[in-house]
Amino acid sequence: MNKEDLIDINLLIATFRCFNEQLYCLKGKHSKTLKLKFNRLIKVSRIYEEELKKSIGNLEELESVYDLLMDLITEVKKKANE
Repeated sequence: MNKEDLIDINLLIATFRCFNEQLYCLKGKHSKTLKLKFNRLIKVSRIYEEELKKSIGNLEELESVYDLLMDLITEVKKKANE
């Protein structure tokens, strides 16, 4: 795998982590059938992230990419609330 592929994978996993964090913020807001689908979405997202980590191994830049994406999401939320 070349460096560009690893960058894309780091970005993908960091995006999934951000996605999971945003889903967690909505936890408890759904009921019945929608709640089941919501919980399934969280589970599938976590499984996908774990499988990517297993197949790639050590992803050194992952935490920094994740932190930057979460900072961006936080800024977007602030702007949306203004």
